[in-house]
Amino acid sequence: MSRILSVFALMAAFLAASLFAPARYAMAQDSLSVDIQGPGQAKMNLVLSQPFAGGGQDATSRKLQDLINRNLAFMPFLQVVPQSQVLGQLNGPQADQIDFKPFGMARVDVLVTSAWTPGGNLGNVELRAFEVYSQKVIVGKGFDSVTDAQLPDIADRFCMELMLKLTGQGGFFNSQLAFSKPTGPKSSEIWVVRPMGRGLTKITSYGDLGMAISPSWSFDGGKIAFTLIGSRSHYLGVWSGGGKPAVYTMPCTSVVSPHFLPNGQVAVALNLKSESAIYILNSAFQPGSPTVKTNGIAVSPSFDKSGRLMAYVSDEAGSPNIYLRDMGSGSSRRLTKFGYNTNPSMSPDGTLVAFTRQTGGGQKVFVLDIATGAEQQVTSGPGSDENPSFAPDGYFIAFASTRGGASKIYITTRHGAQPVMVPTGDGAARMPSWGPLPGK
Repeated sequence: MSRILSVFALMAAFLAASLFAPARYAMAQDSLSVDIQGPGQAKMNLVLSQPFAGGGQDATSRKLQDLINRNLAFMPFLQVVPQSQVLGQLNGPQADQIDFKPFGMARVDVLVTSAWTPGGNLGNVELRAFEVYSQKVIVGKGFDSVTDAQLPDIADRFCMELMLKLTGQGGFFNSQLAFSKPTGPKSSEIWVVRPMGRGLTKITSYGDLGMAISPSWSFDGGKIAFTLIGSRSHYLGVWSGGGKPAVYTMPCTSVVSPHFLPNGQVAVALNLKSESAIYILNSAFQPGSPTVKTNGIAVSPSFDKSGRLMAYVSDEAGSPNIYLRDMGSGSSRRLTKFGYNTNPSMSPDGTLVAFTRQTGGGQKVFVLDIATGAEQQVTSGPGSDENPSFAPDGYFIAFASTRGGASKIYITTRHGAQPVMVPTGDGAARMPSWGPLPGK
């Protein structure tokens, strides 16, 4: 009888394994990794096991579990597999207490465990991520005397370490987004937030005096430039990390899409002498000669981290298209060949441009490979998607979308992963700008 039961369990394990698509990853000896920058979207299967908790910590352990699970939703290279769909039991959180065979047969690549023990405040917690194939710990974190307020940071730190281990990049969890939030018919403010919705902070307070829109981070992360629309004119606003932003008057009434260069200068589209051109402002934040001047409009500058390449919008060919300018030679070439194209965002390495194109189903976000000219539509569905902004890792892309009704900020990837909404509080959220990583 025991032999029959063993055979039945083995067959059931193979059946469970067939439920999951095989992971595509690089295995170098006992090192598990996934290439998030390469073509396509690689996947790994991950099980987040039920926490081991004692001393009345069930509610706390479930809260941390939920926070980690929400963070995992931002990592599309991980497919979370419910523990209930894998045969076998965990007798504890450590390797010698785990039977890895059922997880391996179910094609699970990563197993995450958590264990709580009594201690100060809410207690102590240990988090581990195991590579199922080698049965080795790839990420291990311990936290003592945990408080309720620390739980989100613990979840972020663990997931950051896990992403860093698997992809070589974990800065997503330390990055910040700036965006514009309308507060009335003729008012809006600039806010900043981390991608998971934490650290939500308002940095301007103009009320009915004006609309603060189109934020852009400096490459060192110390400043944010934006357009301030007053009752009679546009102004350039510059926030320098604290206090009241400085406001600069331009020699025209139209100030559109300011954007920092890596050297700290600001490029902005100004309408001088009835001509819309892109200017690079001097140290006093005033324009000299235009950097880009066409027979029509020229707006929306965006730079790579070297400052050598600038993407921008021009309608010199009849409708708005995306152009690329070599800042050294001064030469420009058209990138998009058809359609109504706006809102370019250069990837930091200068290889890709994300932009918005008007389609029959509304505005959608596309990514263009500068070397080959190949385009990929990375958003779809209801509503309009606009104002894409590359993350500093060149993998994630933030954008504004009305897919759920009011405009909100969402995150996808250069491969077009299922968008995840960034919590930004009540009301609409528009025009995201992804800031650099701290200390980079």
